[in-house]
Amino acid sequence: MGCKVVLGDICSFSRGASIPRARMHDTGDYLYIHYGDLYKGFDLRIDVESPSKPIPFILRGEKVKESQCLKDQDIVYVLTSETVDDLGHAYLFNNPQNKLAVSGTETTIVRVKRRDLVIPAYLNYLMSSPCFIGELRRYVRGMKVFRVHPADVSRIEIELPHIETQRKVVSILDSIYTKQRINTQLNGYLEELCECLAAHESGTKTEIMQLCSLVSEKVPCNEAVLNTYVSTESLLSDKRGRQRASSLPRTGKVTVYRSSDVLISNIRPYFKKIWFADCDGTCSGDVLVFRAKNPLLAPYLYSILHADSFFEFVMKGAKGTKMPRGDKRQMLTYQAASSPRQDTIASTTILTEQIAINDRENDKLTALRDVILPKLMSGEIDVSKIDFTQLNSHLA
Repeated sequence: MGCKVVLGDICSFSRGASIPRARMHDTGDYLYIHYGDLYKGFDLRIDVESPSKPIPFILRGEKVKESQCLKDQDIVYVLTSETVDDLGHAYLFNNPQNKLAVSGTETTIVRVKRRDLVIPAYLNYLMSSPCFIGELRRYVRGMKVFRVHPADVSRIEIELPHIETQRKVVSILDSIYTKQRINTQLNGYLEELCECLAAHESGTKTEIMQLCSLVSEKVPCNEAVLNTYVSTESLLSDKRGRQRASSLPRTGKVTVYRSSDVLISNIRPYFKKIWFADCDGTCSGDVLVFRAKNPLLAPYLYSILHADSFFEFVMKGAKGTKMPRGDKRQMLTYQAASSPRQDTIASTTILTEQIAINDRENDKLTALRDVILPKLMSGEIDVSKIDFTQLNSHLA
């Protein structure tokens, strides 16, 4: 039998520690989970032993409270964001060796106090579900920066199945998560190959304005009928631009992009938010759309713009301290080989096609997870009927 509980009765909530990026290091005394790093490289979990991206450190001299230190199976929760869509991201902190770690500014530590009632991994999936996030958004406050107070989260009531059922649900959802992570890691390698191909192109170099242009085609929001709306936060590797059309603003104008355009966030360029579009759609004004003048060179253009050297170049001309933005005109002066070899064109085309295939598979897996999650949790899908030996035979 399951039970209904209020989150505040089974969990505690603690604010993270505010440490500026300038005092973060490659080595140190405490792992530090920075708010900004959560949006690039992590999805649902932070695995300390095999992180999907390097975790920075802080030194012992920092003023850190005991309540701001992370323990194994805590949940790092994002309750502050510049966009409503990014509120409610939950990350299970897997730290079996109990390495010293601190949760950062603008994060909240959710710690399960009643493990006899709920498995932390199950709660993490539940808190990441569309149904729970919809409930969370009832409590959103703010205009430019949006927040949900932990006290409001603690009042949310949830229904929990039997603990053994929770374990089986987690096993199913973990299989989906693992497949998505493999696809994301593979895409990271494919993107690096794209960068290498572009970087090793010889011959005459020219400003990329000879290869592409910045798109400025805008339409009123109420006339935008294309399915995909891309905001700056939906350009990350775990989202790849596929944001719901319902996220489209009700007023103002949006930019129209086409398949094979390269979309780059103009906010905080150091986060390197970029996507090679594989469909038509619209995007917010904070997203820049680069279009190759020769469609055959679109994958090669993506390889150029994906390079770390391009984003380092952009940062040199960025304006603003708290939220730096790239200079559009300066971006177009970046130098690259103007006439790539045919084998480079062919290779970057194949690589970007495979990246798109993996992205679409991850989309389908996310849609699958979102569909079956409430059915698994409600008991509509009876997990006792599933052969878990067969499901996890690859682990034998």
